[in-house]
Amino acid sequence: MSILVTGATGFIGREVVRNLLDAGRGVTVLARLGGGRSAFERVSAALGDVPHGSDLRVVEGDLAVRDCGLAPADWRWLRATVDTVVHCAGDPRFEPEVMAAYVAGHIDGPIRLLEGLAAGHLAHWAQVSTAFVCGHRSGTILERESDLGQAFNNTYERVKLDAERAIRATGLRVGVDVRVFRPSIVVGTAPPTAGGRPSNLLFTFIRALAALARRDGVHLRIAAAPHARFNIVPIAYVAAAVVDLAERAEASGATIHLVVRDAPTQAAMLRAIAEQDVRFDDTTAARLLAGSAVEPPRLSPDAVHRLVDQALVADTALDASAPLLEPIKSRS
Repeated sequence: MSILVTGATGFIGREVVRNLLDAGRGVTVLARLGGGRSAFERVSAALGDVPHGSDLRVVEGDLAVRDCGLAPADWRWLRATVDTVVHCAGDPRFEPEVMAAYVAGHIDGPIRLLEGLAAGHLAHWAQVSTAFVCGHRSGTILERESDLGQAFNNTYERVKLDAERAIRATGLRVGVDVRVFRPSIVVGTAPPTAGGRPSNLLFTFIRALAALARRDGVHLRIAAAPHARFNIVPIAYVAAAVVDLAERAEASGATIHLVVRDAPTQAAMLRAIAEQDVRFDDTTAARLLAGSAVEPPRLSPDAVHRLVDQALVADTALDASAPLLEPIKSRS
């Protein structure tokens, strides 16, 4: 059996695929055409080199179009081979230009994929959402909390919560276990895609501050909320935790915050973000990952220094060397 990953060309999805391949798992990737490149070419560019002998296949599809853009033969093959879906795909723009396509990609398409694969061997659906479905709230946000009537800062937050609720309801109806992962702001060396934009903006900000700090007589005044939490989390932790918990029986039906529990304040990080002090409860994540090989993230001063060093590396471009992938052939 294989794990199907959506969004493998994005920031989180590509790291999930790499972790699965490193663990020796069979992985099928659902990807669409884009930028004049085939699905295979896009996945190849995103992943870079993969180990020889990796069990990796690419299926062309698009969650925002009718029937997920899948041919009947591909539907039959996926139903016969996929028992777990890790759903990382989504449009990360805060405010979409076309709402119908945005909803189709976040909600309608994933529901159709879930329903279609439930007719086969699908047992687990891991939904990668965001901790910021909490909307415009402050204080400690509990993992079990969902729609509390909160206001939202943007359309993205609202639609991600709508997607969680719709996927959970569909899973209950068709008999597929759904678990939801909610990372905070994911950081690390990111691709120049929309999904990597928050991390790249942070790194650009760090580089700008470093450049200004080297100038004599320059003084900075940054508007910030000094005591508010700086809710970032390393990509390595997020990807490893998703892979570890995507099929674990103990995580069945859970909602899991993938966050730094002791996130530093803005004053400690010397970074400017919106004036909103949020602390995310991660009791479920801590309990399920206790004793596993996935270490909880810590933003100690040393960790922050390493993050700054990573941001200051001159060349953060993706390795575009030719990967060792086999494109999927049509099956009847």
